[in-house]
Amino acid sequence: MKEILVTIYVLTLQEEFDIFIPIKFNVKEALDLIQDTLVNLSNGNYEKIDNPLLYDENGKVINSNNAVKYSGLKNGCTVLLK
Repeated sequence: MKEILVTIYVLTLQEEFDIFIPIKFNVKEALDLIQDTLVNLSNGNYEKIDNPLLYDENGKVINSNNAVKYSGLKNGCTVLLK
């Protein structure tokens, strides 16, 4: 598997989006991809922010220095973008 499907709940929009994330990216790179994708999927309603944070299902911040593969993100998981 080269990508995982993650449901991103966007706090500012109060909406969920399903996004494929390459597991070889680090979380910082994935956050850039996620934000670019959210701008497109929300028809411009989402505005990119500096230093976005991803929270796992337990409310813990996902370390942006880790590779996606080792970040705890799993196929089908839901995370919060703040």
